[in-house]
Formats: sequence, structure tokens, C-alpha cells
Amino acid sequence: MNHMKNVILKGNPIEWLLEPDNPSVRYLTMRDILGLKSNDPELVRAKIDILSDDRVRRIFSKQKPEGYWEDPRKPYNPKYKGTYWQIIILSQLGLDKSDERVRRACEFIYQFQLEEGGFSTYERSGAWQQIREYEMSCLTGNVAASLIRLGYGDDDRVTKALNWLVEVQNKDGGWLCPYWKAHINDKHSCFMGTIAPIDAFSEMPKSKLTNEMESIIDAGVEFLLMHRLFRADHHGFKVIKNTWLNLSFPSFFYDILRGLSVVTKLGYVNDERINDALELLLLKQGSDGRWVLDSSPIGRMHATLEQKGEPSKWITYNVLKVIKSVGI
Repeated sequence: MNHMKNVILKGNPIEWLLEPDNPSVRYLTMRDILGLKSNDPELVRAKIDILSDDRVRRIFSKQKPEGYWEDPRKPYNPKYKGTYWQIIILSQLGLDKSDERVRRACEFIYQFQLEEGGFSTYERSGAWQQIREYEMSCLTGNVAASLIRLGYGDDDRVTKALNWLVEVQNKDGGWLCPYWKAHINDKHSCFMGTIAPIDAFSEMPKSKLTNEMESIIDAGVEFLLMHRLFRADHHGFKVIKNTWLNLSFPSFFYDILRGLSVVTKLGYVNDERINDALELLLLKQGSDGRWVLDSSPIGRMHATLEQKGEPSKWITYNVLKVIKSVGI
């Protein structure tokens, strides 16, 4: 049973999140924290306002007519500016495929999905053995999660990606990139390789998950929880990487906030092994009830979404989702 439920928060940041300067956070707060229904007129207006945000407009201003950003042959590169990264960002900003520019971007990246289902960082040309090295569970998980958020959950190509992630899960319950090296060497799985696939499965409605997917989720979450989301299970539960304690946005990689977000979204809210990470998260709250952005690739994206070291609406919104899930 979770023992963190009697914690008193230092302040209520809801009104701050509802201010109009960040339309995405305003919309997502209304939807996910306040629980407004999809046909609520205020929520509908808030979603429309996202398109007029200068940050969103700047990202789209860099998009090519064919739907891609930067190099059409390498959707992963340059890092944070290539097509994959924009799809991940836009999915986290509250957009979906109702926008024609989003549809063009998504259809463009499907050409990089390999026959078995994973997504590649390079186009399908050249030496095949070299191409396969860039078919990664972390990339496929991030892309699949983003596509589902953007409205492609019923697309057979997304199902194909999820089925591939089922097939390549490592023996310890996690995932390793590149996936086949895990099976050859039976190495310890990677946190980043694991959180992204679990994130993708968490975005699917429970009714659409197969029994096999349910088992895969249980094993993947157990891999994360046996490490308390950030501790080494065989070394006195020492912190594995101090950078995982830094709260980041956009959510590209792994930190304790993403770990907590995914496992609590999947319903694992009463397992005491989330408490260490949850306690650290709550300790990072400022006296004004807000959380600070610790990490972000500022200057390397097409648009700066927030400033590092400053109170962050994105981090605060994501923390409040966790808090709502665990019932604090």
C-alpha cells in the first residue's frame, strides 16, 4: 500500500496552469486534471488556441511541404530537429491528426517502419545489416506512443509496432537497444529502452490490449519497480544515474517523473516501490506549489518551450497528473 497519500502540497498551481500564455498546458490541465469532457465548449476552444501558440507555429514553419523536417532520409537527425522529434513534441503539446500538417508528418515517417514493425533512424537503402542497427525499442516506443496520442491508435501500422515490441522484450522484463543484442548476450535491460515501449502500451485503451500485451506490461513495470524507478537492485539500491532525478521536458528520455507518470497511468499506484521516487518528486516542489524545469535541450530544438531553472508549467502539469493518479 502506498504510504504517501497524506502528504500536504505546498500550494495549488492550477490557476497558474490555466493562464492563457501556454495554450497546450491550459488545454491538457482542463482535460486531464480538471476532467472536462471532450465536448465541453471551453475545452474545445482551448484546444483550438494551441494552434496559435508561437512555439507551435514556429515548429510548423520549419516543416517541408512533404511533411518532414530537416533531412528527408534521416528522420532522427539532426537530433531534436529531425522529423521524429517534432512528432514526439507535437504529440505532447496536445495536437492530433485533425491537423493536416500532423497527418503529413505521420504519413512521412511510416516509410521508415521496417517489415517486422520497428522504426528505423535511416531510410531503407544501403547495406541492410547497417540499417537494422538503428531499429531501436526506445525509438519505436517513443514513436508509437506519439502516434497513439496523435490519434493513430487504431492504425494497423501502430499495432504492428506494438506487436514488434512484444516480440523483442528482454528476459528480465525490460528492453535493450539494439534489441537483438539482448537476446544474444542476455544483458541487463536499459531504462530508456524500457520506459518508451511501456509508455506506448500505456497510451492504448485497456480494452484494446491483448492478454499478451497485458503480460508484457506487467513484466516491464516490474523491471522498473524492482529498481524503485531509479535505484540499482543489486548494489544497495544506490541511485543509478543522478541525471534521472532531473525533471525534463519534452519527455524524450528517462527520469523519475516519466517513470512515475507511466507506471501510475497504468494503475500501479499502491506499490510501495514507487514511494522513493514520489517522495523525491514532492520534495522538488517550490513554496509556490510549482516545479522547476531541470533539463531540456534548449537551443537545439526548433522552438524553446520553456527556460531551464525556471518554474515549469509542463513539469507541474505532469507532476499533478501523477499526484491525481496516486490520490494525494
